Amino acid sequence: MKMYCITDQIDTAVGLKLSGIDTIILQEKAEIESEIDKVLQDKEIGILIVTETIYQIAQPTLNKIRNQRKTPLLVQI
Repeated sequence: MKMYCITDQIDTAVGLKLSGIDTIILQEKAEIESEIDKVLQDKEIGILIVTETIYQIAQPTLNKIRNQRKTPLLVQI
């Protein structure tokens, strides 16, 4: 099981990459939604970490994941 992070902050990305977590830095809503779709297709990703800003941008989609799916586990930091 892998962890994956979608963030808008380079500091968060660097820290998580140093701990071995795959990370991507995105700012635009369309890019974020597309990346979330990719994460949902990857059955190896068990934990999806998002920053507060990413959560606010993609809140309807992330709430649907949280309420309707068992994996990936959604963690907001």
